[in-house]
Amino acid sequence: MGKMVSSTAGYRSSALGKLKAFISLTKPRQLALLMLTMYGAYFAGGGSLDPRMLALLTIMGFTSIGGVTAFNMYFDRDIDAIMGRTRRRPLPSGVLNPYEALAGSLALVIAGVLSAAAINTYVALTVIAGLYFDIIAYTQLTKRFTPLSIIFGSIAGSMPALGGWAAAAGSITTGGVLMALIVFLWQPMHVWFLGYYFKEEYSVARIPILPSNGNPRLVSSLIAVSLAGLIAVAWAFALYYGYGFLTAVITTVLAALAISRIGGFARTGERREALKLFKFASPIIAVVFIILPLERTLVYTLLLG
Repeated sequence: MGKMVSSTAGYRSSALGKLKAFISLTKPRQLALLMLTMYGAYFAGGGSLDPRMLALLTIMGFTSIGGVTAFNMYFDRDIDAIMGRTRRRPLPSGVLNPYEALAGSLALVIAGVLSAAAINTYVALTVIAGLYFDIIAYTQLTKRFTPLSIIFGSIAGSMPALGGWAAAAGSITTGGVLMALIVFLWQPMHVWFLGYYFKEEYSVARIPILPSNGNPRLVSSLIAVSLAGLIAVAWAFALYYGYGFLTAVITTVLAALAISRIGGFARTGERREALKLFKFASPIIAVVFIILPLERTLVYTLLLG
């Protein structure tokens, strides 16, 4: 009897361990940040608190974003085994085998497409576009061959915001495109500073991310330009829709502060400063997608009141 209990407990422990390992394939922190852009865009676009819609949106966001990320882990398992910061991930460490990762990824992606289609056709199109640009255009066709891969990765990363807006508006309109552009222009800061911090590892893995074969001044200049574009888009949204001015002001302040710090990094090229700037990127995008929907609610409450 004791042996049977022990065996069952071991099985449960193993199953639980694999579940936890698979969840880690979805990169929960990145998943949470991208879902924030989805929710923020949804409420900024006038989305309601309808329980059914919010449930579908949550399922769609978790499964589609998480599924795409897990798929990338499956395809990049050989790279992850080479790089020091990634070799302990579930696939290169052997906690999960490739078939388990592939099956789980497929299940999530299918659930993501179906739940998106249950919301509306336009949301489903953003999920399919995210799948294409992330898994095929980015991971399969460009990541290992050109630094320009960030273009396709950034398009994919902007799809949750576009999908959130489409869920609220019922279609893809100007506001959704502008919010997607904000995410797109934010991503070089998020990606390249981390890439610079780990540039030796990217070089060993032969991944031509710009910081691994570029200089600090070039990287800094391109990121500063993208942040300036982000500021411009935030103001364009506010002027077009008549709300979002506070968001634009705060975004301008934070982005200007980041650009100032980037100037210091360009002169020194210190890796520790690159890591600090990478961490500073998340608050910038969080501010936009938290404050903007609150502004919309306040403006419409005052108008209706």
